[in-house]
Amino acid sequence: MAVKSTLYAGFIIALIVVAALAYFAGLSTAPTKTVTITKTITMTPTTKTVTITVTETIAPTKTPAKPTETKPTKAVKQPKPAKELVKVIEVSNAIVVVAPKDVELPKIEAKGKKLIIVRYEVDWTKTKPVENSTAFVDINPAFYRNVYADALIMAARKTADPTIREALYEAIYKMSNEEVPILWLGQYKLVRVYWSWLHGRYYHPTLAERYDLLWEDASAPKVPIGVKDYVNDHRTYVIVTIGWPDTFDPAADYETFGWAIWHNIGDTLVTYWKDETREVVPDLAVAWAHDENATTWYFVIRGGVKAYDPWHNKTYDISAIDVLFTIWRIARLRLDPSWMITEFIDVNASKVLSEEEFEKILASGQLIAEYRGKRVQPKSLDELLKLFGYSGETAGVVMLKLYFPYAPILSILADPFTSVIPMKYLFDNVPELKGKYEEALEASNYGKNPAAWAKYIGTGENEPTHLYLHKYPVGTGPYYVAEYKQDSYIVLKYNPYYWNATLWRQEPYGVGGKPVHETVIYLINNDPVSRIELLKKGVGDTAVIPLDRLKDVEGHQYPGTKFRVVVERGTLQPTIVFIVLNTAREPFNNKLVRKALMYAIPFEQIRDVVYAGMLERLYGVIPAGFPGHNDEIVEQYKFNLAKAKMLIKQSGIDPTKYTIEIWYNQGNTQREKIATLLQQTWSQLGFKVAVRPLSWPTLLHKTKKGDFQAYIIGWAPDYLDPDNYAGPLFYGGTRFSYLTVTVQG
Repeated sequence: MAVKSTLYAGFIIALIVVAALAYFAGLSTAPTKTVTITKTITMTPTTKTVTITVTETIAPTKTPAKPTETKPTKAVKQPKPAKELVKVIEVSNAIVVVAPKDVELPKIEAKGKKLIIVRYEVDWTKTKPVENSTAFVDINPAFYRNVYADALIMAARKTADPTIREALYEAIYKMSNEEVPILWLGQYKLVRVYWSWLHGRYYHPTLAERYDLLWEDASAPKVPIGVKDYVNDHRTYVIVTIGWPDTFDPAADYETFGWAIWHNIGDTLVTYWKDETREVVPDLAVAWAHDENATTWYFVIRGGVKAYDPWHNKTYDISAIDVLFTIWRIARLRLDPSWMITEFIDVNASKVLSEEEFEKILASGQLIAEYRGKRVQPKSLDELLKLFGYSGETAGVVMLKLYFPYAPILSILADPFTSVIPMKYLFDNVPELKGKYEEALEASNYGKNPAAWAKYIGTGENEPTHLYLHKYPVGTGPYYVAEYKQDSYIVLKYNPYYWNATLWRQEPYGVGGKPVHETVIYLINNDPVSRIELLKKGVGDTAVIPLDRLKDVEGHQYPGTKFRVVVERGTLQPTIVFIVLNTAREPFNNKLVRKALMYAIPFEQIRDVVYAGMLERLYGVIPAGFPGHNDEIVEQYKFNLAKAKMLIKQSGIDPTKYTIEIWYNQGNTQREKIATLLQQTWSQLGFKVAVRPLSWPTLLHKTKKGDFQAYIIGWAPDYLDPDNYAGPLFYGGTRFSYLTVTVQG
């Protein structure tokens, strides 16, 4: 997801770390293996030839306005290529060949390595034009399309063999390095800043901390925070930060601030407990199972869960219908995070089942359940629930139909954008839907035919349910949004109807059946000097502090106490920072210009001056720790203005005719400094360079529609897989009617 702050010194959203995936395996000589992607779903068990057939689908997206022109650059229409040739990419243990279906391959020397051949045929009727695409939804943020890269990304996404996958992702990494539609900067090292009275902090790769799992010394000072009569004491957690959530609608939010809030006010089907990364645990789903091909998944929904509506002081019971409606609505809205549903789940083929209907499916003994190292084929609901250690009431079953097996699917379903919203809440309060709840239930046959909901729920940013949730969020989590003032503060209070409130009867998490942190407050302040002072005064328990100012707060002692400010420094994280170029515009449609700009990035100065050494260089789309990352096979762009000028000359453009405007999110001092350094070096190439801050929501809104030249942003993985980098950041939206992967050697 997009990251508004490049490094969260002390902010609640921990930077991302990855548990390295053990995909790589020895590439010994073996019989030819073929993976074919065509139209229907079948899978042949492991043999000398394996055929995987997958329905090729289009992730539905809204149609944005055509990118507006910012002079002196102009929009450049990207036509389909007149002639597609053969692309050969050598990686560490394979030669990867990408070519159209009917093109004759030249003689290729394998050099003793495996030969992986990706054949494709583009379906131009289903491929949206670049100028009509939306960043992070159906095209990468640079609006860059390369059919070869897209074929590689789709092949890697739909290939199960870890060895083939590793090689394909190395090829993708190498192409992202050669084409540089995005100027890759670096990978962060973890830094957090907080007072020593705060305890229980933990770190998870994809989820923020849960505030009810943190606690403070009872002797922590009491400090008025300057908002109404709120006081920061040991029962209140105050986060001094920057920016503002893009939206309070989880189905539309695709950035770290909003996800941190929803991880605390909502619940998903599954989740990760604190810093656990190896296996998800039950949340609203108390048990799950899948068929042999892992394309049909069943989730048993927890009974007795209520969503709290603070705006009308009422509650809503949650059932399997609400769960399916939530997931279906994400796909239907076609907003930023929707691709993680539409790309993998056929929401209209999914449905709600009763426990009795599910019992009949279980009785066949064909389903597989895996949990805590055990793998069983349960033949009854009781047997399935026993595996997960659950004996309470249930509220129906949700069946989700996948287009093809996808290993990270459970991790996706743990992401906060899938937080469950009660369907009736929207039908009770959205004017266009009032009085139609029962009608909508009956139309869908109570979740058996979710496509019927399309009559009531629309698409895009102006859809009525989105506009309502944008202002009035409702969830089932440990907290709820009690009040907020735009760009000033957000107040969360503990949810008195939380289904897991028994947790708060345990030390150290709770006191008298309530969480230690009864109240959580985000204080928004875009001035770094003010944030430093607010932290020192004890107004904030944690704060976003610029890395070059850490020395101003580290070890600072609160007057009359033993408490000090802690600066926690960690290891390399796969949250990354980069510069996005609009390749649909001149001069960024010229690869030589992009490479010149890459050589004109003073990385060492950025690392040392801006990030106090807490940044490692990145040369492509996949960070260290993931399969496919291999710096030995890519060009390493050392700062070299002479070479950059030579490339500009070779490109044939006149740089004096162009003004490059670099955007960053307001209040982000790291990105402001990066932009200023780039202004100094890129202007030496002959360009006029301007720097402009934008509010976080404005920046997201403009850039996703292609209304920009260049901007600086970060990326934190949504789930633990290299596809979550290659897909959102490099995929150009090409759709294929034919795609095969053949392995020789």
